Amino acid sequence: MELIKATNDKIVVRVDMRQKDTITVGSVKVSAALKFEINYREKSPVVGEIIQGNRQLKAGQIAIFHHNHFYSPSPYFLYGDLYSVPFNRTIFAVLNSDGELMPVCGNILCNRVEIETAIPVPVDQRKKYIDRVIVTDPGWTVYRKGQLLFHTPNAAYEIVYNVNNIEKRIHKIHEEFIVGMI
Repeated sequence: MELIKATNDKIVVRVDMRQKDTITVGSVKVSAALKFEINYREKSPVVGEIIQGNRQLKAGQIAIFHHNHFYSPSPYFLYGDLYSVPFNRTIFAVLNSDGELMPVCGNILCNRVEIETAIPVPVDQRKKYIDRVIVTDPGWTVYRKGQLLFHTPNAAYEIVYNVNNIEKRIHKIHEEFIVGMI
């Protein structure tokens, strides 16, 4: 079968729709009851292989996408396990050979900033600001690693993805939501 070519500034991606069904911890494989999860970011696939890319993304690269691209009924579905997705900010990052993310399309990887307290607080009760982050990887933007950025409230988005069956989480923000910097 001849491969479909993407048009209108889209790329073709292959996705394993079961990628968040199991998690391996050490030598133990754990099945997750994700079909009962209500948060689509937790249960929907986000990792895909680029089959047909463009000047910036090449065939064979693994990328992290917004979870809305792949759950049914997806407007990007082609056939089988292939999707034609727009090349825009909903492609968050690509994985390097170490399994680490490199942000693309104006996305910035970051850590949310903890609110300081006068007394020590247990880790699970610490709060974070909803409007600021520290840059860990600026990607294709003009910002720098370690820089404090202020953004529109709640714009920092937690990415949940699996690499080698290990769940990972990191925050990202798109450069258009930044309102100030130090």
